[in-house]
Amino acid sequence: MIPVQLVTGFLGAGKTTYMNRLLAATDEKILLIVNELGSVNIDEQLIVKMDQEQIELSNGCICCSIQNDLSKTFYQLASKGEVFDRIVIETTGVADPAPIIQTIYYDDYLRTHFKMNAILTVVDASQMDRELFIEGIHQIAYADMVLLNKVDLISDEELALAHEKIRQINPTVRVVETVQTIGEYDILENTFQLSRIDEKNLSELTAGRHSVSSLRAVTLTSDSPLSREQVTRYVREVLMHYEDELYRMKAIVRLNGEPKKFVIQATNQLMGATFANETSEDDHSVFVWIGKQLDADALARGLKACEVEKHEDDFS
Repeated sequence: MIPVQLVTGFLGAGKTTYMNRLLAATDEKILLIVNELGSVNIDEQLIVKMDQEQIELSNGCICCSIQNDLSKTFYQLASKGEVFDRIVIETTGVADPAPIIQTIYYDDYLRTHFKMNAILTVVDASQMDRELFIEGIHQIAYADMVLLNKVDLISDEELALAHEKIRQINPTVRVVETVQTIGEYDILENTFQLSRIDEKNLSELTAGRHSVSSLRAVTLTSDSPLSREQVTRYVREVLMHYEDELYRMKAIVRLNGEPKKFVIQATNQLMGATFANETSEDDHSVFVWIGKQLDADALARGLKACEVEKHEDDFS
């Protein structure tokens, strides 16, 4: 399957800078999908051919615009049998990432050809107040990684406040400070797959509740081993109840009787799970729910119902 990377961010945050770095730095053959070809300023030194439908670059990468709708673009790509190492979708400044993600996961045919690989949001550190409109909140809530760009333009106090605001929206997101989108991160990283560091950071989160506008981030913890059957039912029921109002969910879970913890991720009603990279001896579990008007008390009761009593564990 071809990995798909989604790049979001407000106008002027640095998305185009990131795109040019990506296209110039990689040996991969990338298809870059944008809303309008004229809206992305590709480095002229990379262009070998350009027409109204697409731009061909010297390293084999192709830049094209979305024709009518994204699903049609994907279907055309799959039917032609063209081989790309990666697809990168650059959204408009106010685009909600959800419909793009759903385009792939809600279509059985597309889901067998493409897979979400990363959701990256570029944020202008000097314009945090402007970027925290409702669309900006959505983009941060869905992200696996935030490039906090232009940090050279703000003070240490403003930088600390920017980190705090992002964490209130998405406690699990990895925040990388950048200047001209240059920082300590792998430009082609699969952020959908949690690294050991991501797992460690997730497991160290403490219980809490934060609200920004109508969005709420709820972090829940448990120090008892959890029933796999109950956890599966709990997560699925929450996803079904909130539907598209549940933006992201991440959890690292101590399942009863398992030597490794279980890592769960969900976007809207789409869920995936895998075992953690390393064995852990403790029974600590962390669940982070991000969405609109979440009932934190109900979520906590649901998690409590997943706990395996100590006397049950003794007889398992």
